[in-house]
Formats: sequence, structure tokens, C-alpha cells
Amino acid sequence: MPMAVVVDYKICTGCRLCEIVCSLRNEKKISTNLSRIRVNSFPPGIDVPVLCVQCDKAACIEACPQGALERDPKTQAVTVNVEKCVGCKLCVEACPAEAIFVDSRRNTVFKCELCGGEPECVKICPTSALSLVKVPFDTRIFAKKAEEIAEELRESWMIPKEELTHA
Repeated sequence: MPMAVVVDYKICTGCRLCEIVCSLRNEKKISTNLSRIRVNSFPPGIDVPVLCVQCDKAACIEACPQGALERDPKTQAVTVNVEKCVGCKLCVEACPAEAIFVDSRRNTVFKCELCGGEPECVKICPTSALSLVKVPFDTRIFAKKAEEIAEELRESWMIPKEELTHA
């Protein structure tokens, strides 16, 4: 069964430990630009972690003319074969969650690949806002832009838009 990291946005504090541990694990340095998870902040204090939701019918795989995006046989995570990636960014444009990022140093793309089934971000999250789950359905329903998620959270908290402009 496929796995994905699921976010409970209502308890994310925006501490960004997930970004730090991700870049350390994957790039051996602290750099939010090299993290496979990105935390976006919106008023009034809404933090939205963005990472690949591992769509079953992945638009990024379909968009790649080089076949550089593949499925990991163990986790079913979408992975990037950097040997095949030519940096065309068609997968970036195709991703509904905007969860594929460009490595300008290598002219390739990168994304969450679930750390081989042991995501460091899940382990480090102090509020347990991130969790690794086996998903028996296509997770594309979770693939939304950070702005959309933030707006849904504002609406669920019943924060009038007028209050945001006076902050």
C-alpha cells in the first residue's frame, strides 16, 4: 500500500525543524532552499508545510518527457532519477501541490521521496503535525497549493478577510 506524509495544518507551529532536518539528511547542510518540505507562512499566523503527497496518478510522472520520475518499489514514493532529469521543469508545472523544487546548482529537480520510508521530518516534528500513513486511496485530493490550504484554514477558523487587511 502506498505511503504519504500527511499534515495536520491546525497544529503546525511553523518551527521549520522539518525543513532543517530534511536538508541535513539529503544535502548534508542546513538550507531551506534545499529542503524537500517547505513551510509557507500566511496571516494571521497560519503555517502550511508543503511536500509531495505521492499522488497515485501522478501528473509529474506523466509530464516528464525523460521518464526521470519513477516509483520506489518499496514505498511507492515518486522519486527523481537525476541521471535522466534534464531540468525541463515540466513536472514542476504539473504538480498541483507545487511540491517539486529546482536545484539550480545541478539543473535538476528534487522532491520528497519519503526518506526510504522513514521520513526525518515526521520523526522531528515536535507537535506531531506530520505523520507517515499508508494510504488506500489516491492522495491527489490533498494536493493543493499552500495559498488554497491557508484560505481553507482561515475559513474554518471563521476569520473574516477584513480582519486580515487591518492586521
